[in-house]
Amino acid sequence: MRKTKMFRSTWSILTFFLVGMSILFHSLATTCDIETNVVKSTLGENKDIISESVGGVKGFVISTVRPFTQLYDENKRCNGIRQKEKIFKQALRNEWKDMGLDPKEIKNRLKKTSGGISFEEFVFLQKGNKDRSKFMSTAFYVLAFPKVWPYMFMFNKENILPSQFQNNQYWGETKLEALSRVRSHIVLRSIMNLECKAHTPSFSLNPFNGKARERKMNQYNSIINGIRDTLLTNPSPEYMMEKLENNFFLQNKPKGGIVNLVELPSVFTSGLARAIIGKSNFVSNLVPNFLQRSNLVNHIQQITRCDEFLANQAVDISSLSGPILVDTCNDRFISTLGSSEEEMRRKLNTWLQLSAILPARRTKKTREYFNANLARAALLGFHALDSVRHQPMASTLPRLIMQSNSNTLSKENML
Repeated sequence: MRKTKMFRSTWSILTFFLVGMSILFHSLATTCDIETNVVKSTLGENKDIISESVGGVKGFVISTVRPFTQLYDENKRCNGIRQKEKIFKQALRNEWKDMGLDPKEIKNRLKKTSGGISFEEFVFLQKGNKDRSKFMSTAFYVLAFPKVWPYMFMFNKENILPSQFQNNQYWGETKLEALSRVRSHIVLRSIMNLECKAHTPSFSLNPFNGKARERKMNQYNSIINGIRDTLLTNPSPEYMMEKLENNFFLQNKPKGGIVNLVELPSVFTSGLARAIIGKSNFVSNLVPNFLQRSNLVNHIQQITRCDEFLANQAVDISSLSGPILVDTCNDRFISTLGSSEEEMRRKLNTWLQLSAILPARRTKKTREYFNANLARAALLGFHALDSVRHQPMASTLPRLIMQSNSNTLSKENML
């Protein structure tokens, strides 16, 4: 009886918290609507202040309940997709069993197999799994660590809250324009931070590690030289991957830290992580590097699953169009604003060749280990830099600065 009461009280607390969280995210837009209605009523443009206030409260309630209903409906659709995938795997299990394969081998194959569903359904299922995982982790943090939760919410809310509860509003621009603008700022800020670290010794409590700081600065300088060559020669992603292939293809599997991008400079991990969520503000700059790196690795693993589905199921890239194509390219930092669908398909196909198809063929022959996380991180950085340089992005001022100064007026001509 006591356990039942504890469960009911816990569930009530969780429900009230989630309702309050939804109210927090949607209160801004609703408050603006209410204030606008009150002002109009004062000016005599509306007939009844009470009716307008009731309409505002009604809209507030609807905007509060909507995220929960949306999460429930999407979960129902995900269950239907999982059922289709389960039927497909059961058919494969029976087929492999008739072929005389070992049950352990069948189990290992089924773990790596996805099929029986379309790519659009696969992407929707991945999104649903991500939102469900965020929902469960949010409930866990609220109940188990109520004192830590506010800080998690403050510094990392984009990565711990389901998408249904995030209030993404764009003022005077579209979603793609906002994403382009923020990512261009992040790329430029990361480059400036890199140059600063290459010429300014970092702070350290140990006064005797001068050689270590010197090695770090030399590493940053070598990275700057590589980026400079990239900007001057304007290479293709094929050339970049070929130049760095010794870092991706290894004779043996490296330590976990290398696979999880621990040795990647914090300038890149934090920059790529902020570009993923499309947010760059004061709070996002305070997020610790280990959280940024964890978010980056999780995003790369999600991309890896999608790449493997496209490659293993032999999905025709030319069949992708509309929002599914745009979202797939945006996840990989492939420029979408001002790009045609044909150009996006071409770049997406190149991505698949370099990250999934060609490495799988090579590792099958040579038995090498392919560091997929590092390779995809390099491709993400390449496309982020390429989109800032060539894409007609919404951030016009950095675009004008990066353009050629051949048409710039001289001081004499201006006078």
